[in-house]
Amino acid sequence: MLCHIFIGALLGLLIYRWKGEIMAVPLAALGAILPDLVDKPLGHLLLQETLDNGRIFGHSLLFTGMVFTIVAVVGWKKYSPLVIALLAGLISHLILDAMWMLPTTLFWPLLGPFPQESYPDYFSTSVVRELLAPSEYAFLGGIGLIAAALWNDRLGPLQRVGDVLLRNRRVVYAALFIIGGAYIVLAAVHILEGSPTGQNELILAVALLFGGAMLRSLDPGGERQLQHHVGEH
Repeated sequence: MLCHIFIGALLGLLIYRWKGEIMAVPLAALGAILPDLVDKPLGHLLLQETLDNGRIFGHSLLFTGMVFTIVAVVGWKKYSPLVIALLAGLISHLILDAMWMLPTTLFWPLLGPFPQESYPDYFSTSVVRELLAPSEYAFLGGIGLIAAALWNDRLGPLQRVGDVLLRNRRVVYAALFIIGGAYIVLAAVHILEGSPTGQNELILAVALLFGGAMLRSLDPGGERQLQHHVGEH
């Protein structure tokens, strides 16, 4: 979950730097988790007896097309950067979930019904799994850094946690790179062993390394942003 939010927030930050629309960041982050907000409760709770699958309607191109059409009709002329941000977040979710490996879902309903799966106690096991994953803490640091930088840019200098994050932002970059490198090694080992988890670990590693590189390039809270903020006041 935090991986999706982090990549979405990064895309929103890029659009914010490009167009000056600060709402692009939360909208891109929302788009990045929207498929799960739709499908997890629907598939694992309401349709547990028949599907128990958390990648269904919200993970299809049909859903992405419907969301884009609605928001584009409502706000393209006046809010096109925000529409782009929401769509970018949605697409990033499909990429990170490697939906090309699930064409039945991605191209639903063209290729048939959603596959039925079984995930007993999905939500409790997911929480435990994410709490034990080092990558989640790196993503959380990245999200916090982006949020602190936006606050600092628009509302003035932060104190305590936000200020600590901004001053030590290179620690966050390093954590993303180091953990990403570790996942590359882990993915390689599992791929060579023929383990199905190798692909997921590889995608996670790419998200960590790409996210770290992009975050470092944008350098939220860096000298350029701080000078810009001072210049506005």
